[in-house]
Amino acid sequence: MDRCVECSLYNVQKTDSWNYIEGYEKKYRISDKGEIQHRESNEKEWKIKKLIKNTNGYYCVRLSESGKRKLKYVHRLVAESFIDNTENKGTVNHKNGKKICNCVGNLEWMTQEENNQDYVKRLKNK
Repeated sequence: MDRCVECSLYNVQKTDSWNYIEGYEKKYRISDKGEIQHRESNEKEWKIKKLIKNTNGYYCVRLSESGKRKLKYVHRLVAESFIDNTENKGTVNHKNGKKICNCVGNLEWMTQEENNQDYVKRLKNK
């Protein structure tokens, strides 16, 4: 899997913290580093779930419950599981602008307008 330097440094400095993914409790869990594990109800061992890189460069994962499969963005799952969203902002921003860096230290909640402004600012600084 691709990794950015920032996430590699974050991963070295911290041990994994795992939370169950809301709506998929006991079947899927996510780490603060953006890794996803799954297990069937009759299994004891957790297995790493393969991530999919979509055409826009974001990592996604397929989750299933009761025969229904959904494609979810990994950065959004990390934010929903580990970052408070008391202001109820709807967009998850990658602080360093790198879509593959899904560790919790690189993510933050923003409004769509704030996210657009951040993107424009990043383009001007290139």
